[in-house]
Amino acid sequence: MINLTDRFCGLFFTLFGPMLFFFLIPTQVETVDFGAIRPKTMPQILSVIISVFGVVLMLKPADGTELRQQPWVKACLIIAILVTGLWSIAQIGFVFVAPPLALVLMLVMGERRPLWIGLGAVGMPALIGFAVTVLLERPLP
Repeated sequence: MINLTDRFCGLFFTLFGPMLFFFLIPTQVETVDFGAIRPKTMPQILSVIISVFGVVLMLKPADGTELRQQPWVKACLIIAILVTGLWSIAQIGFVFVAPPLALVLMLVMGERRPLWIGLGAVGMPALIGFAVTVLLERPLP
C-alpha cells in the first residue's frame, strides 16, 4: 500500500477530467461564431491533461516523501491570499493584481529560485492574458 493517498488523488483527477469534458464545459461555456478558436477548446484540452496526469499519478505515485503533519496554518494563509486576490482582481483588474498575487503565493509556498519566481509572477500572468485576450478574444476583468 505505497502512497495510497496519491493513488486516490490520481483516481479523483482521472474521473474529474472526463466530468469536466463531457458535462461541465459544455453546459458552462458559450458557443460563439467569432474568434480564432472556439471558447471550449482550451478548457477541453486542459481537462484531458488533468485526466492523463491523474492516470500517471495512480500508476506512478510519489516516492514516499513524508509531508508535515500540520500544514493547516499555511493552507489557511494560502486560501486567505487566494480569496483576497480573487476579490482584488474583480475590483482592480487582472493586469494589476495577478503578478503580485502570483509572487506572494510563490513566496508563501516556499519558492526561492529567481527564474521560477520571474516566470510565475510575470510570465504566467502574461501568458494567461495573451491566451484570454488575443486567442480567445475575451476581456479580462
